[in-house]
This record gives sequence, structure tokens and C-alpha cells, in this order.
Amino acid sequence: MAITSSSSGAESRRPPLWLAALAMAAFWGAVYDLGRWTVLFALNPVHLDFRIFYVAAQAGLQKGWSSIYDVSVLRALSTGFPATERFVDSRSAFINPPVFAWIVAPLTTLPLPVAYLVWTVVSLGALVLAWYLVAPYRGLAKVSLLLLALTVWPVMESLYWGQPSLEILALVALSWFLTQRGRPVAAGVALALAVALKPNIVILVPLALLVSGRFRVFAAFVIASAVVGLAELAVLGQSGVASWLSTIQYVQSDAGHSFFTMARLFGRGPVTYGVEALLAAVAIFIAYRRRKDVDVVFAAGLIGSVASAFHLHQPDYSLLVLAAWLVLRTSPPVWHRVWLLSGVLTMQLITLGQPIPQLLWDVVWLVILVAGSVSRPDSPPSPLPATSDTTSRSAQPASRPALDDRMRSTDTSSA
Repeated sequence: MAITSSSSGAESRRPPLWLAALAMAAFWGAVYDLGRWTVLFALNPVHLDFRIFYVAAQAGLQKGWSSIYDVSVLRALSTGFPATERFVDSRSAFINPPVFAWIVAPLTTLPLPVAYLVWTVVSLGALVLAWYLVAPYRGLAKVSLLLLALTVWPVMESLYWGQPSLEILALVALSWFLTQRGRPVAAGVALALAVALKPNIVILVPLALLVSGRFRVFAAFVIASAVVGLAELAVLGQSGVASWLSTIQYVQSDAGHSFFTMARLFGRGPVTYGVEALLAAVAIFIAYRRRKDVDVVFAAGLIGSVASAFHLHQPDYSLLVLAAWLVLRTSPPVWHRVWLLSGVLTMQLITLGQPIPQLLWDVVWLVILVAGSVSRPDSPPSPLPATSDTTSRSAQPASRPALDDRMRSTDTSSA
């Protein structure tokens, strides 16, 4: 009897076969991506985007912060790099807000390869922090979600190019966590920092909070953003602001920056702008309609920001990983989870230079959230501690082709 009872208990502690298989596939997918990054780092530790961030910070420290958008200054500071990493053009000119250059500035005391390595470690830490705060479930199911995130190629590209996508992801996750904990001022400050790093990929999150009635968080965001903005204007001066605006126009003249946006479907023009505005409006409507559910409010802001962006690249789609974690916290129906599962494939196709499936997938996800049930006013918020032992997304198979050469193509930008 005792043996039977012990055997039954051991059996009940085993994860379901599907979960074990998913975890194993996700593990090998993550191993592939991290291994691939290691190989690429060994072959070439100077990568375009982070090199631009690095020299922009150097320009600010050496020649004044008004010079960080001066293409000629950035070219001069790049002369010591390998011949293939000396150019600065419309694909790569620095256009992020000055606060990002300030954050990178301390790393300029290190050689560029070492600084890039440190930044990559910080990015990985940011992803783990966001996962710890937001991802649902417990045990193997929760670990599988982290491994799945590392399997998704836009996350890999964020690490490869040194983009701040994962730092932004962590700041939005922190803002969500603080909002849940009833700390609106800190939540607004965290969100302001996220927007200050790269506004175009999270700009709708504050608006989603506003229409959902979280006025204190929004007010804190506005005040913190104003403080950051005034500080940036003070250090840039009139000439720096003029240079920034001029560089933005220069960069936007390159069609490659809209390759991963709705312009891929409708071309660059009024039709695309109208579609992007409509998608943004749908996201804000979702945030209002499901305003009782803070998980959906944040998710809608993230999805809408990505779907309606007019300037977007592969790493920026990493924000959808956080959106998926937030939606999974609401215990969506199985068919919704299946849809999230299909998103793994469309995300991989982005890296292969095929954004159209992902663009359509984003639209359908917004429609699914519009059609979703509205939380009852008396329903409790999703719990901060994970409570379920199930998961819903699948991983790419362990055996995959190497990253597409498009990673080194003209479709990539430092912005």
C-alpha cells in the first residue's frame, strides 16, 4: 500500500508530457540563440547599433551633448573601428532621445567590445527581471516562458544589435508591478523612463492608462517626462534640438525604417498613416473597454504601440513578449492561447525578412482582445504571485537555420 501511495505521489509530481516537451524544446531554442550570440560576438564584437550608441555618448562627453546628432562627429569618432564599422548614414544615425546617450555614457570608459558585452548582460538581466515580475504560472511552466522568450528571434536580435528593447520591456514591467502594488508615482516614473529611451515603441501605454482611469499613474508619468524633457532641452540647446530634428528627417528618408511597419502592406503614405491611426485607436478602445483589468490595459498599450508604429525594426517586436505574459495572466481561453502559440512562428519570420505575417497577426490579436469578455467590476485583479501550473506557448524546434543574413542588411537601424 505504502509503495503504491508513494508511486502515485511521485506520478502526480511529474509535469504533463506536453509541458515537459515544451520546456525541452524551449531550452534547446534558448541554447541555440545564446550560443549563436556568443559565436557572433567572437567573430565580430563590434555591432552597428551599439557602436552608434557608444560614439553618440562619446560625442556628448567630449564635444558637448548638442553634438550627439551630428553625423560628421559620429563618423569621426568611428574612425578607430574596423573598416566595415565606420559608416554613419540614414540607416544608422543616432536619433534616440539624449537620456539614452546619458545611460550609455558610463560604458564609454570601457573598450567598445567590453561595453557591448556589459550592455548585453544588462539586457539579459532586464528580461529576467520582467519575467520574474510579470510571467504567470509556477515551476516548470514559468521557467518555460523565460526559455520561450529567449527562443524568440526578435529578443535575440535585441541582444545582437545592443538595442534597448529589453531595458524598455523591464521598465514597463516594473511600471505594471508598481501599479498593481498601489504605487502610482513610482509606476509613472518607471514608465516615463521607458518612453524616454525610445518613445515610438511604447507611446500608447501612458494613453492606455489614462483612458482606463489610472490618473495618478498618468500624472506621475507626465511630470516625470516633463522633468526629463526639460533636462534634455537644457543640455541640447537650440542648436542641438535643430540638429536632432534634422537628423530625424534624414533618417526617416530611408524607407528601410518602415519595412517592418504597415507601410510594408500599404506603402508610405496617407493610407498607411490612416491604418496605423486606426490600430492605435483600437488599442486605446481595448484599454477603455477592459479598464478594470490592468493586465489587459498594459498589454493593449504595448500591442497598439508596436502595431501602429511608423518606425520599427526587428528587436522592437520583443515588447510583444511582455504583452503575451500579461494576457496569459488573465487566463484566456484555449483558442486564445493557441493564437499566442502561432505568434512564435510569425515572430521568427520577422528575422527572415518576412514581416507581413506578423503585421496581420498583430491586427488579429487586437480584434481578439476587443471581442474578449469584460472583467466584472467586482472581479479581483490578476494575482501577483503566479498560481497556475500550466502554460500556453510553444517553442521553435531545437534545430533551426542560422540567423538570416538580413541581420546585416540595410533594413537595420540604430534607432
